[in-house]
Amino acid sequence: MSAMSDTVKNPIDELRADYAGLIDFLLLDRTTDRNIIWATAEQSQIPIDKKSLYMIEPRFIKSKERRFRRTKARAEVFTPPDVCRLQNDLIVEPWIERPDDFIDATFLEIACGEAPYLVSRYNVVDGSTIAIDDRIGLLDRKLRIINQSVDDPMKWFSDARRAYQSIYGYEFQGDNLLIARANLLLTARDYFNAKFETDPPFDIMKTFAEIISWNLWQFDGINETLPFDDNAIGLFNDCRIVDWQHSMIIKFPSMEPVKQYDEP
Repeated sequence: MSAMSDTVKNPIDELRADYAGLIDFLLLDRTTDRNIIWATAEQSQIPIDKKSLYMIEPRFIKSKERRFRRTKARAEVFTPPDVCRLQNDLIVEPWIERPDDFIDATFLEIACGEAPYLVSRYNVVDGSTIAIDDRIGLLDRKLRIINQSVDDPMKWFSDARRAYQSIYGYEFQGDNLLIARANLLLTARDYFNAKFETDPPFDIMKTFAEIISWNLWQFDGINETLPFDDNAIGLFNDCRIVDWQHSMIIKFPSMEPVKQYDEP
């Protein structure tokens, strides 16, 4: 097993440096067709500008005072990797002898924060990086199976797309959601690079960004609406996500079909 190394970069800095052209996808709220909102101290949309993106930091970079305020206001507490590992081990146990079925198995991380149960690029508590062979997220495990069994880049992309389409999560706070989305996108780059010793083509990363923008969404899990939605009006009592198996846009949490989804 590889040891954890130095502190990871801010995922938003990586995103800006390597995939700035995909930030618009990762900021998009598919229910409102606007950008996701901050949902911390304000309800305005997160704009695509340097000043706003510089303000977005993972929890391990935030000051102790800021972390305390967020815990007090939103009960924000991040789960250490060792705990995620133990729980994920129990979740994946039924698929140990069925790896191909596991790639399509559907999982949802509720109140996902920076999505440590889905991908574990770094320790969300202290920021130390986690070597790719030691990652324990559910999507990590799917991509590891693909890396071990596939040698053709196009076959890799086909199987990895299936894996991404099966992973869901929601989060209240917009900065956490953007970091979670960035972590999922950068994870595709990490595993492709580990397998083929080069970065994936931009159009492949764009496809992953499209899937992620549907599968990780902004949601108030207590009131089952978008954050701060006026429940008296009920404009957004359901969010819109995609059921990829049936190519259908559906409502969450009611799971009612809305319309057919045509992949770009």
